[in-house]
Amino acid sequence: MADQQGPPPTGDQQQQQQQQQWGQQQQWGQQQQWGPPQGYPPQGYPPQGYPPQQQWGPPQDQQRGYPPQQQPPQQPPQQPPQQQWQPQQQWGAPPPGPPPQQQQWGGYPPPQQQQQWGQPQQQWGGPPQGYPPQQQQQWGQPPPQAGYQAPPQPGPSAQTFTGPAAAASLGFIPNQTAPNYNPTADVEVIRKACKGFNTDEKALITTIVKLDPLQIESLNQKYTADTKKNLASLIMDKTRGSLEDGLCALVRGPLNFYVWLIDRATKGIGTKETFLDLALLGRSNADMNAIKTAFQAKYSRKLESVVADDLSGAELRMFEMVISATRVEESAGVNPTTVTAEVKALHAATEGRMGTNETEVSRIFIKSNDATILAIANEYQRTYHQSVESLIKSEFSGHQKEALLYILNGVQDKAKRDAELIEGTMKGLGTRNEELAFRLIAAHWIPGAIPAIKASYNRIYGKDLVARVREETSGDFERLLVAILNK
Repeated sequence: MADQQGPPPTGDQQQQQQQQQWGQQQQWGQQQQWGPPQGYPPQGYPPQGYPPQQQWGPPQDQQRGYPPQQQPPQQPPQQPPQQQWQPQQQWGAPPPGPPPQQQQWGGYPPPQQQQQWGQPQQQWGGPPQGYPPQQQQQWGQPPPQAGYQAPPQPGPSAQTFTGPAAAASLGFIPNQTAPNYNPTADVEVIRKACKGFNTDEKALITTIVKLDPLQIESLNQKYTADTKKNLASLIMDKTRGSLEDGLCALVRGPLNFYVWLIDRATKGIGTKETFLDLALLGRSNADMNAIKTAFQAKYSRKLESVVADDLSGAELRMFEMVISATRVEESAGVNPTTVTAEVKALHAATEGRMGTNETEVSRIFIKSNDATILAIANEYQRTYHQSVESLIKSEFSGHQKEALLYILNGVQDKAKRDAELIEGTMKGLGTRNEELAFRLIAAHWIPGAIPAIKASYNRIYGKDLVARVREETSGDFERLLVAILNK
């Protein structure tokens, strides 16, 4: 019987038998066109969900001469979304109702809870310290959007995503007035205080200090409508010295004051770098654009050309980046990939080479948002065991060093930074009255900033800031600064 059955078929013979079953000389591995194979019943063809030019490939156990069974389209494997930093959390709960139409200027972020990314136990360090929560005002950045994440960024040169743009800060929209404030009574008080040869400085101080930026604009417009004159011009006619400087700064409002301050910083021989930093550094893109537009309207010159006349080299390139208004928006949050790349770039531009690439360091601090700068500073210290503050002090000097420290210290703790700068105006022989007034007024326009600065000053120096100012000033100028501190 075995001889009658013959030897088992060889592999070639099996293949030939399979080809005969299909009714054609189809070789495995060739592309099979859609439609039923020759000689095979057409039921079930073509399989649903398969693309044209399907390759059957070599025969497998489930095939063995049969067409493949219908399979659902293969779905890509579910990948967990890349974990990213969200825009840092605002202090406290947001106020009920729709978000405010305007962004609080000045870049003072509320405290933020520590956010983790990367390893489960790793944190980028503590949140920025500074001002207490405000129920009605947001400082420096809009509330984070639910479920929002910034897309991955491959490196420092690819930070093209900036997040939703922040609105202009309070007082940075020209001619915007306070809807629920009637300035008529205050205009009458000011006119009466300035009538005749004697000026009632106390009445001027009391009336002007109490007003916010939009109320100041309402007061300006009402005074001009009634008298056909400018309120700041009246103050300059009726007051002198440091009191004049402070009151004029207040009645100009934030936008016009910073425009005036830039002109003050660049006019004449030499540049007053401190005023330039106060006016320009740390601004949102919207506020910087508002300053550029208002400056050109007032002085008929572009801000870029004015700064270029006073600065040069790496210092000029730094402020050109500042004025370009191309920062990553605070709403973009922090991207871990970007942080890692920027930490390496910062090291390569400083400790990792001979000399310092000043422009590259400036780019990192000026183009990044506050949350990213904070993350870079913490990660740099963790990676290279040196604080970024000490790195800046060792690699830079002069104005560029002070500007970078102003940005860094503001990101880490604005109240502490401002308390130290205010003390610096009074330390040693003589007091820099003009700078002292301007720093207090800049903080005065930000709700909650003055109380936070006073508390930080007391922690640092063990003194009351109001008492310290009283020691260094006198007369009506003292009354003005004390009124600002006690508002």
